[in-house]
Parts: sequence; C-alpha cells; structure tokens
Amino acid sequence: MEATNTHDPQDEPARDAGATTVEYLGWAAMSTVAIVAIGAALQVLGLDLIDYVRTQLGI
Repeated sequence: MEATNTHDPQDEPARDAGATTVEYLGWAAMSTVAIVAIGAALQVLGLDLIDYVRTQLGI
C-alpha cells in the first residue's frame, strides 16, 4: 500500500501571524530613535529644532 500525501499546507494555521505586528513595532521604535538622534545631533550643531517646531505650532 502506497502512502499518499493528502496534507494541504494552506490548512495549517499561520505560525508567524504576529510577526507583522512585531515588525511594525520594531520599525516604529527604530524610527523614533532615529528622529530623536537626528534632533539631538542638530541641537549639538546649534540648531534648536524643538524650539523651531514649538514656535511654528504656536505652543
């Protein structure tokens, strides 16, 4: 008797279903760090970016 493979890969639950959420959170965290680092670097160079944004927003 010959074994037949009746297993359909589409029937399996997605094991990496939460991976997309983790990737989005990772990108958001890395983007936030990059923005803060760029702002800090500009401030060290003498450009106060936060003050400029506050002035433009009228805060």
